[in-house]
Amino acid sequence: MKVLTPIILALSLILSGCKAASTSVTSVSATEKQDHPSKQDRSVKEKKRAKSLADTYVPNPQVSDDTKLLNAGKTINDSKGTVTLKEIASLNKLYTIGPVEMKIKNVKLIHNTPTYSLMDYFHQFTEKYEEFDFIKIEIELINQSNQKVHFGPIAHLETSNGEIKNFEDDFYIEYLGGEIEPNGSKQGALGFIIEKSTPDVNWIDIQTSDVLDENHKTLNKSQSIRINFNKEE
Repeated sequence: MKVLTPIILALSLILSGCKAASTSVTSVSATEKQDHPSKQDRSVKEKKRAKSLADTYVPNPQVSDDTKLLNAGKTINDSKGTVTLKEIASLNKLYTIGPVEMKIKNVKLIHNTPTYSLMDYFHQFTEKYEEFDFIKIEIELINQSNQKVHFGPIAHLETSNGEIKNFEDDFYIEYLGGEIEPNGSKQGALGFIIEKSTPDVNWIDIQTSDVLDENHKTLNKSQSIRINFNKEE
């Protein structure tokens, strides 16, 4: 019995250690998972990484190119479907959140009728995947500091009709949120499908994330921004 006691104690310590390690893994935050993805996730992320300002921006592969949609009522047809511009706010306005400069270029309310081959993709975001309205926000980010920062341009969004979306609802998935390298930049767009576009959407409120340093300590608090459609701010 005396010989077995140390063995039992050793086994107890090993099992206890395994349980503690498991608890530690499950407590990893969503942000840390995005910052430290698996090898497979890293491969996908590299292919779809956000473009810097030095890169040539390529329109999103899931949505018709709306670059020339600058006047309400205009429609474009291409291999990805049909898009019609319902409302637009052309801002090119710069916002400063600590070391991050965020330029909001255009905000558009677009009606989209995707081709049949793309409907399955949109089905994961809406039950009205055959045609729907969405808000597209074009953004440029510059980290003006000499240290890596973590920042999300849109943590959540609310429309004048009371509809709320968060960053997980973004179907463009261009990886604008997350790390920005020292003196680095990102450009791209976010897209949020909305179910309530009647009455007309007059404005949207967006809330950025906080700006965090490389140790995930808060450098600056989030900022709230209201964007009016077809009106001067």
